[in-house]
Amino acid sequence: MTEQLELIYGKRQFTVSVDFNCRKQLTITVHPDCSISAIAPQGYELAAIRQRLERRRSWIARQISFFEQFQPAATERKYVSGETHHYLGRQYRLKISKGQTPKVRLVGRFFKVELPVTDDRGKAREVMQQWYTEHAKIYLTRQIENRWPLISDQGAQKPAVQFRRMKKRWGSCSNKGTITLNTELIKLPTYCIDYVIVHELCHMARADHDNIFYRNLGRILPDWEMRKDRLEKAASAITVTN
Repeated sequence: MTEQLELIYGKRQFTVSVDFNCRKQLTITVHPDCSISAIAPQGYELAAIRQRLERRRSWIARQISFFEQFQPAATERKYVSGETHHYLGRQYRLKISKGQTPKVRLVGRFFKVELPVTDDRGKAREVMQQWYTEHAKIYLTRQIENRWPLISDQGAQKPAVQFRRMKKRWGSCSNKGTITLNTELIKLPTYCIDYVIVHELCHMARADHDNIFYRNLGRILPDWEMRKDRLEKAASAITVTN
């Protein structure tokens, strides 16, 4: 049976899902989607669990803040000529013209979109998103392959990789060894993309954000803290396709 406990830290309130099984110690986990779970030994009193959670409030809040930095900022796009769109951290102007078949080309500093009906914003959004998704899969797959040898010597299994648009985070790593990358990453600067990829690959060797995890991260990206800071700033400026 799962219990729900409410935890307050400053002005924030967190919900913790508590399950019980045959184990000797209480474990508390903050997941990449910002959910919080605790697994306690059978017979463990809820009051004792709450006491332990209270002692770990600041740690939980730090973990939540960390994962929230991967959340892309979404704003509405109009898909009209002259509007700015991003690719690999650079700005490109949208130029819509008439054409028999909907298509997108990146030419110079422009996204050139051809549509049978030039003011069909829904179709413009659709073909732009398709272009982003296709290019994201190619680029992110190549970067995973380039970076994987730097963590493979830690005894980790090579991950399965999947791609999808996510509104709440840039990437995640499941306990089954699957890395999920947000296709909207393709809009970010390359050094931010690299940070997200390396971060998730390091989770293949170490699930928690402990000293070993950060040692691996620092070994591959000595400037990871700067990249993380730039990721947060870049994400606030780059819009997600609606």
